[in-house]
Amino acid sequence: MVAAQNETRSVATRITDQWSKGAVGYVPEVKDDRVCRFVFENYNSLSFWHSQHKIHHLNKILRHFDADCALGVELQVQWDMADSNLRLEKLLMPGQQKRVAVGYNKHEAFSRSQHGGVSLATFDRLSQFVLESGADPHGLGRWVWMKISSGSLVTIVVVAYLPCKSKATATSNKHRRETVYNQQGRYFRGIGDVRCPRVIFVDHIGQQLALWKHSGYQILMFADANSDVYDGILATELQRDEIRMADVCEAVLGHRSPNSHASGSLPITGVFATSDLVAQHVFQSAHGFGLGDHRVLVVDIDLTQLLGSEYSQLVRLPGRKLQAKRYRVRKAYNKSLRDNIRRHKLIEKYLELYQSHESMSPQEISMRINQLDREKTELMKCAESKCKKKCAGKLPNSPKVSYWCKRLRLFDRIRKHKISPLKDPRNLYRSCAVLSKDCSEMEVLQPKDYTLAEVEARIIAIKDQLDLLKPITPELRFSYINDKIDEAIVDGNTKKAKELANMLDREALRGGYQEIQKTTNKGKGRKVFSVETEALDGTRSIISSKVDIERVAGQTIGERYRLAYSAPIMSHNKLLSDVGFSGDGPAVESILRGEYNYPDDVDPYTQLLMLEAAVLFSSLGHDFQQFWLHACERTESSKSQLHFGHYMSGAHDKDITDLHVASLNTIREIGVAPDRWRNSVTVLLEKVFGVRLITKLRAICLLEADFNWLNKLIFAHRLEVHCRIHNLTPQEQFAKSKSCCEEASLIKNLTTDGGRILHNSSAITSNDFDQCYDRGCAPISGLAARAHGVSR
Repeated sequence: MVAAQNETRSVATRITDQWSKGAVGYVPEVKDDRVCRFVFENYNSLSFWHSQHKIHHLNKILRHFDADCALGVELQVQWDMADSNLRLEKLLMPGQQKRVAVGYNKHEAFSRSQHGGVSLATFDRLSQFVLESGADPHGLGRWVWMKISSGSLVTIVVVAYLPCKSKATATSNKHRRETVYNQQGRYFRGIGDVRCPRVIFVDHIGQQLALWKHSGYQILMFADANSDVYDGILATELQRDEIRMADVCEAVLGHRSPNSHASGSLPITGVFATSDLVAQHVFQSAHGFGLGDHRVLVVDIDLTQLLGSEYSQLVRLPGRKLQAKRYRVRKAYNKSLRDNIRRHKLIEKYLELYQSHESMSPQEISMRINQLDREKTELMKCAESKCKKKCAGKLPNSPKVSYWCKRLRLFDRIRKHKISPLKDPRNLYRSCAVLSKDCSEMEVLQPKDYTLAEVEARIIAIKDQLDLLKPITPELRFSYINDKIDEAIVDGNTKKAKELANMLDREALRGGYQEIQKTTNKGKGRKVFSVETEALDGTRSIISSKVDIERVAGQTIGERYRLAYSAPIMSHNKLLSDVGFSGDGPAVESILRGEYNYPDDVDPYTQLLMLEAAVLFSSLGHDFQQFWLHACERTESSKSQLHFGHYMSGAHDKDITDLHVASLNTIREIGVAPDRWRNSVTVLLEKVFGVRLITKLRAICLLEADFNWLNKLIFAHRLEVHCRIHNLTPQEQFAKSKSCCEEASLIKNLTTDGGRILHNSSAITSNDFDQCYDRGCAPISGLAARAHGVSR
């Protein structure tokens, strides 16, 4: 335990420590999900040309506050002179999805560290709602803005920098030329405007704000005004009837903001908003907390005020307990599931149904299939729930860290009990006794022996202790796992020792390459919180409510999946009835033998496809374990939550493999699928970043993992094998593991060279078959499957 004086501190100590250093206001340490947090500062140069310590410090501040939006002025970067790997979108919060807008003087470039400049960046969820962005139309980097919206409500977020006549103008000629004030003065004199650049700035920004206000937009502006934010030149302009914007900090703090600059006496940086936007929390740090000599300003605003009631919150699924690549977890899962399979005789039940299904009615077969499938699903989920205990924390786990975390959770339970007493606190009292028994040196008294203030003091003390341990937690973790490895070797359990060593290697690689992968990996598309629809006259509208998105997506995807009905065979009644909707009609056998008499009015290309089917006819088999032992466990699937990990773990056990094979063989032979296979999850993904037009979104249908594998077994694998048997070399053949695009190009060149040498006629075309997979026609697909060896 830390010193006695730390034990008696109250919860407010952490806040008063900040206040004692000169900070004002407060923002919660844990940000609410329905709050948007803005972090604004005068950076006084990012200066990343030789060292990126300021960038690292800025990212640390943004992570500390869990910022949704970062705004800054005085970046002092001439971005057109920076390398592509030194762009702000690369440096700022690497790995996070973001939208970035920067402004700088595009007319002059004294050096790569030219004075002035502004930036605005939105991260993760807020970046989903950015419709467009822009900058000062004169190209001077005086301000940048972003338009955000999720529906009918539109908000403009602006960051601006008003230059000042600083003392630097009276020193050297170099300083006199490079100041922002003189940069802008030269530009405006060049176009015939001899007014003061500050007056011109206020005039231009006032016109732009009035235009946005007239359009019905809400406005939130962060500005370094270089004048009093309450009585200065910019504040006076914002009070005009056409704009009506005021500082938001005073209403929250209860008093005016303190001096912004370390050596100044006036608040010159502030946040201005229209009357529709009200801040929930405001925090202005002490000097020296941020990158420059100004205070860091943090503002919380309700997301519904910014985006409207249409704002949707993304609900993330909990992480998987079952991880097939971890031997200990997989072993526990297989043991639990294997014991239940034997206890409930599940394999015998499937074999009994397989042998007696001919004497049962279709309704009885369907009922029995679903009954067995529900029983198997429940046993698989039960085994997953018992295979592992989740213990995820911010610090690497070790016995010492685990003890303090347990102590913290226990005192947090006691605090909640003191605030709102439990009806039956016996479990809480029992937990206190158990923790006291585990460590008698730091006894935990019963809840009735503490006051609320004492409990809160101990919570603060435990957090301080964890902060002290934080620098050495990786060493504690490494030492703890090494001790476990030595114990396993002494006990002769080499498999456990190897698994623990692999776990250490994975953790080291994850820590070493995580930031690199975040920076270098391809950026992810935005989450689809809203979609755009296009009317016949070309006008577009935004839809953001859950019900409307599902309705529009259902209509669009339904039309897309019905494109196959445009195939000629679907409009030819006789040919369709002979082939059958699934390619299992009475004429299929004669088509495959080349003996079918085609009607005179049949489409010639359809007839050529069917004639080719007779050439490909053959058969092939496959094995369950061969696929699942090498599958990618991270693949998302299965609305029922029977993910890839279940089948990958089961592939290591004979009894579990026999169960899956028996169930799939029974379903395939009888021809009745369980109801679980009828449910899927459709995910909308952006093909082009920022394009949310419903017709341009990619729809991915996530089927059940076992159903998807059975489809691959019957169709994809057989088609691929027979393409090789018949010397077909489509480009897609190289889109597989352990191959690369160079191989496809080499094969293409060798093929054309061979054609020239042998004087063979040949042609190679590259086509983009728009929505070709959506137009897959069931009769033709079924006939092709039969031609490739799929039984009826």
